[in-house]
Amino acid sequence: MKALDKAAENTDIEVAALPTRYPQGAEKMLIYALTGREVPMGGLPMDAGAVVQNVGTVAAVADAVEHGIPLIERITTVSGDAVAEPKNLRVRIGTSYKECIEYAGGFKETPDKLLAGGPMMGMAQQSLAVPVMKGSSGILALTRKITEHGPEMNCIRCGKCVKACPMGLVPSMLSILSQRGDYKSCRDEYGLMNCVECGCCTYVCPAKRNIVQYIRLAKNEVRAEAARAKAKAEAKEKKEAAK
Repeated sequence: MKALDKAAENTDIEVAALPTRYPQGAEKMLIYALTGREVPMGGLPMDAGAVVQNVGTVAAVADAVEHGIPLIERITTVSGDAVAEPKNLRVRIGTSYKECIEYAGGFKETPDKLLAGGPMMGMAQQSLAVPVMKGSSGILALTRKITEHGPEMNCIRCGKCVKACPMGLVPSMLSILSQRGDYKSCRDEYGLMNCVECGCCTYVCPAKRNIVQYIRLAKNEVRAEAARAKAKAEAKEKKEAAK
């Protein structure tokens, strides 16, 4: 904090310290915490008069514009209880997860799950051949004792996921409707696309429901349907123009 304050001296930059509260780093959460302004449902930060940029993105832009250096490397965390020597690595984009893990001492135990990202929002990977990309932040290898959480059960309507949701959504209904294939209701009635996929709902669910996964499925289906509708409309326009 002191280093940041010193760097900001004699500038228009204000350094603000925020309490540790997940998911404080989400752009909508940051805007509200710093300015008190709320991004409207379905809106963008610009609708609240704000622009949010990740520090890594800003640094990459500065390297490209001021020094002509393209984005060729990324700081990536290799961690998890299955990794022998957890490390923060500066690696070239395109480096495989396998090479990163080997540099961190390899596996001390057989991992049950490999995640691209963190434990709350990370995406499970099926292979170590996955490359580090510009958005890669971490590689997490977890053993069975960490990932085991019991079988999924039916929703018991306890409301814990609703209380935990930072976006004020009803995750339980989103997951139930997604299971039923009612993606339209997810989108139109329950604000599906406003979910930031932080994982708080899944973490607190006593029924061990994979709520975020159901929401991601619904989002993918909604996006796919929108793409199909757009393609159909464009084809219709071209057909009419050709007459």
